[in-house]
Amino acid sequence: MKYTTIIYISVCVIHLMTLTNITLLNSEWDGITIWLSTAVFIFSTTIFSFSRKNKHAKE
Repeated sequence: MKYTTIIYISVCVIHLMTLTNITLLNSEWDGITIWLSTAVFIFSTTIFSFSRKNKHAKE
């Protein structure tokens, strides 16, 4: 799987979590949603940095 696909899926997960929290849960789980969004963001940033590292290693 390409790195860009993983990052795109991560962004979709973050948006779905936020949308679900606002519409279905009436913003009752804001803290948990922000915590999970941060975890997904850190995961995506790690994947991005590995892709950049591999790109520069090939050159």
